[in-house]
Amino acid sequence: MNRLTAILGSPFSGSSSEKIVRLVIKNLPTSDWTTHIVDLSKISSDALLLRKEDETLNSSIDYVVDSTVIIAATPTYRATYTGLIKSFFDQLPADSLTGKLLLPIQTGGSAEHSLSIEHGLIPMVRTLGASVSTKSIFSWNEHWNEDGSPTENMKHLVNQSVEEIVSLCS
Repeated sequence: MNRLTAILGSPFSGSSSEKIVRLVIKNLPTSDWTTHIVDLSKISSDALLLRKEDETLNSSIDYVVDSTVIIAATPTYRATYTGLIKSFFDQLPADSLTGKLLLPIQTGGSAEHSLSIEHGLIPMVRTLGASVSTKSIFSWNEHWNEDGSPTENMKHLVNQSVEEIVSLCS
């Protein structure tokens, strides 16, 4: 049984990055996967800033370290990832992602920030030893219909990512 843990780096619930994570999880073959979502906006800021011990944070780190696949999902802030997701990854032990596949998901206001996933998020997770999916997802407004549902293009991007995850983990 493969284990996938998704890390939501948005300070807000219901973000576009969260919607993409849920689409990925929905498209995984359920009989082969167990999934867990870590919503960093629900973890104590004092814990994320190393000011106090927190069981939720500790168990979240354990989920990530014990996973086969990790999704790191974040909106673009200041042309890179959020401080929320950076604070979390800073607490992972050295080389704790070695042998794990990581799917980066990042959202932004336009395609102009699409390289931020390559210049920010991916190098950060590689410092912990992660193997990075070649089917990372950068999304902006064009990937969503007016009613908030994903476009066919977004569904295609998600399907490509899921296919890669399944083929590499079977």
